[in-house]
Amino acid sequence: MSTVLFQLAWQTVRTRRTAFAGCFVAMICAQTLVTACAVLLQSGARAPSAEGGQDVVSFVVPFGFSCLFVAAFAVAGAFSLAVQQRTREIALLRAIAATPRQVRRLIAVEAMVVTAASAAPGCGLGVLLAAAIRARLAAQSMIPGTFDLDFGAVALICAVAVCCVTAEAAVWRSGRRAARVRAVQALGEAAVPSRRVGALRTGAGLAVLAGGGWGLVAIAGSQGSDAANSAAGMVMVMVLMVAVALLAPWIGRSAGAALGLLCRVLFPGVGFLVRANLNLGHRRLAAAVVPLALTVAFAAVALFVPQLKWHETQRLDDRRIVADHMVRAPGGLPATAPATVGQVPGVAAAIGVSSTYVRVLLGDGPAPSGPGAVAAAVTSGPLGQVLDLGTSAGSLDRLGRNDIALSEHMAGKVRAKVGDEVRLEMESGRTEQVRLAAVYTRSQGFGDAVLSGRLAAAHRQDGPPVEDLVYVRSRPGQDRAVADGLDALRRANPTWRMLDRAGYRAEAQRQQDASMTVTYLLLGVITVFTSISVVNTLVMTTMERSREFALLRLVGATRRQVVRMMRLETAVTVLAALLVGAAVASAVLIAFSRALTGSGSPHPPASTAALIIAGAGALALATGVAVTRIALRERPSAALRGA
Repeated sequence: MSTVLFQLAWQTVRTRRTAFAGCFVAMICAQTLVTACAVLLQSGARAPSAEGGQDVVSFVVPFGFSCLFVAAFAVAGAFSLAVQQRTREIALLRAIAATPRQVRRLIAVEAMVVTAASAAPGCGLGVLLAAAIRARLAAQSMIPGTFDLDFGAVALICAVAVCCVTAEAAVWRSGRRAARVRAVQALGEAAVPSRRVGALRTGAGLAVLAGGGWGLVAIAGSQGSDAANSAAGMVMVMVLMVAVALLAPWIGRSAGAALGLLCRVLFPGVGFLVRANLNLGHRRLAAAVVPLALTVAFAAVALFVPQLKWHETQRLDDRRIVADHMVRAPGGLPATAPATVGQVPGVAAAIGVSSTYVRVLLGDGPAPSGPGAVAAAVTSGPLGQVLDLGTSAGSLDRLGRNDIALSEHMAGKVRAKVGDEVRLEMESGRTEQVRLAAVYTRSQGFGDAVLSGRLAAAHRQDGPPVEDLVYVRSRPGQDRAVADGLDALRRANPTWRMLDRAGYRAEAQRQQDASMTVTYLLLGVITVFTSISVVNTLVMTTMERSREFALLRLVGATRRQVVRMMRLETAVTVLAALLVGAAVASAVLIAFSRALTGSGSPHPPASTAALIIAGAGALALATGVAVTRIALRERPSAALRGA
């Protein structure tokens, strides 16, 4: 029986070229992405940290997670659409005594055949993509140029296995639905798609949507230096898009009803056909909407969340930094740097700042826990002369060894007030009892805690104390003298960099641009993949209607009228997808804006937003019209015969 099923699956794939070509393209793209991630992951795991192995692994894990999600999305959509297009064929199999189990096994074997056929080209392209990503990261100095792709057969086998499991999972639900097709459907003159949406699918979609809403509320309520993590934005897009995919039939039905009526009013002639097609083909509309909406939502969030966070950090930096100069060096400054800078003539204050990590412990049990925080360890001196952290209670001017300042967000978490005793778990794992000396508000991009550098140095784990940055404040009228003195220090210490406020901001902008390289790389790869998925879906949904186009032409419709009808239908699809994608992106951006700025009104760059919308819309419209013209090249009589 297995041999018979394989032969039948192979013949089906060969004869249903239009449907399975789309699945094949989706699988090749998925195999390419997964193989590239597997190759980079194995190479990074084999390479020592000095050659960038850890950096590559840190990049690949979130990158691979996003790629796997998008790949699963595209593969599931392609196979689901392919099964949906074969309703009459599956019903005919049921009519000649095929059991539901045999139908499900046939669909599963077909998916396996397509996966096997795409393995070789997908793996080859994946290795090339991994090499291109490695070259890009090396060109941006994010990894050493000596890092090589050192991988074995295990990476390729794992990639193929992941894609095979993804394909089988994608067709599982479609196969179960197809196996329930009644045999009598095969005897009908036309198989009208069912308008019923399963209660289980609807319930699951609403549950995921509710979970996404809860996640957005949690993000909107987060504050502090770790608020609105960019990775959380991608996760929320994924969650909301899963909800959109599950509720896609309802979205297609609603969009078809509303926009179909609009077409009927605005275009009385061809609009009648468009409305009828949208009402009957709401599942086809939904299948085309989902990948395009994913493209818009993913691109918008990937671009705008880091920019939103960057602009808010810069706004706070402009208010937070009151120092006239900053001193820094690659790898950090020695612990004696603040004292050395403080001896420069004209310097009023020189405060060193380094990063550490603390956990504010709650309770006195044997295993106490509490929220962790990135902390700034500062040297002795008048901190208020170089940094204005927006103190709301207490004072930051003189922090003793056993004093700490917390952000308002962290102080609220641990329910501590100025003067209270707070227990900390330090970087070394040991605990310290300290006094809360101040509460401040400007923590974004700085840290949720400020403590004495002497306390942090006592718990440092990785070598002698170093300072990340030294903030320098000049005495009134002594700025020129301080600049000359810092220049002399730079000549004595060639690795030290002396920056004024403008230079500090320019360097921060360069670091932001470098960090966005990863975002652009991730966005570029996934946008190409989702664009292929959009084109693939539109080709599949349009080419399956060749018989419909032929019938319209035989009853008197011209080629131009059919093209107009499809142009209008594609415009409806694009509009619905843009609305859904914009709704998902807006929900995420509003939550992040509230977390970062306290305002629920984000202001993304209009030019970037217009580019995303115009690019997605133009791609879909051009594809829809081009494929329609290709489908109309066939003679109506040949199309009706299924040639």
